[in-house]
Amino acid sequence: MPARRSAANPIDLALCRRCQTVDPAITVRSEPLCESCFSRYVHTKIVKRMESFRVRYADPGQQRRLLLPVTFDASSITLLHVLHHHLSGRQMQKTGRTGFRLLLVHVRDDSRRDVDLRHDGRSPMLDRLERAYPGHECSAISLSDVLTQAGIRELFPSSVPSSEGGGGGDSGGTAPTGSTPADRLQHLLGSLGSATSQADARDLLERRLLVAHARAHSCEAILQPDSTTRLAEKTLAETAKGRGFALPWLIADGESPHGVAFYHPLRDLLNAEIAAYIAFLGAAAEGLIVAGPAVKPTTVSARRATIDDLMAQYFASVEREYPSIVANVVRTTAKLEAAPWREAELRCELCEMPLDGQAPERSRLCYGCIRTLPAVAAG
Repeated sequence: MPARRSAANPIDLALCRRCQTVDPAITVRSEPLCESCFSRYVHTKIVKRMESFRVRYADPGQQRRLLLPVTFDASSITLLHVLHHHLSGRQMQKTGRTGFRLLLVHVRDDSRRDVDLRHDGRSPMLDRLERAYPGHECSAISLSDVLTQAGIRELFPSSVPSSEGGGGGDSGGTAPTGSTPADRLQHLLGSLGSATSQADARDLLERRLLVAHARAHSCEAILQPDSTTRLAEKTLAETAKGRGFALPWLIADGESPHGVAFYHPLRDLLNAEIAAYIAFLGAAAEGLIVAGPAVKPTTVSARRATIDDLMAQYFASVEREYPSIVANVVRTTAKLEAAPWREAELRCELCEMPLDGQAPERSRLCYGCIRTLPAVAAG
């Protein structure tokens, strides 16, 4: 950070506000910055959130393992790029070792038929990822793998039949005899009533799968690539879904009822800033970004939009005009005090959040999951 300038050396408003040597390339929250200073800004925002994993806190030969979900969007690639260079550059050059290791995991939603796979079941995107960022463990897991977890089959007894089971005679039906795990997952999600319920169930199942994978591979924490904007969207969306009581665990950094800590290193960066950083990376990120669906226009029928879609629409417009409001939503939510979950006797069987005082009597689901799975709750 440059020293404070005196009145005798006033800031040249035509140059980068920080280095005062070159023309600005981007304006970040009213501050004009050159490409180099902007890159330093992004790196600093991310690395400071990794303070708990500095080399000084890691014993030699006992590297801590962190799971980083890679979704091949701008956020996950930005987080991976910065941490890769932080490990191989700053930490390794200064100390000769690193404070943690990354386990890169891509969750492949095999319930969708547009999944890009080779004959061996591996996505070509993973090959590009390994070439671009060598030295990290990298793997892909299928979302349908979650169906083998204890509790899921019991929670969806009519929607998740075994591969040997036959078709059902109820109104919802079951997957056909000999169906694949992907078929059964597709049937499970298709049996839910609304687009919001399907998206919510998919997110919850993915989180359970990541937690199970992190535990199986002795990972201390999961690094969620959620930006300030995404965390603000999640705050309002989860509240609207009836899961507002869980916000202290979903938004804040640290321990969670899942038994694995969650951290959000991108929590101080807006979507627009991440998109600009990826644009400046240029060839370094080429072929690693899969464009997600564009934010649905407000003219699209609300019946076909999920709660998450509506929140994304709202914060996309707010971020453009009032970025400080987006940041305030996240900062305020992070101050919420979490209930003492370690003493909770009951957990929601889907989202695994504590149930004490947060669910109807005799229910095995929280309010939010009851709204997502009304048929299961009624049963």
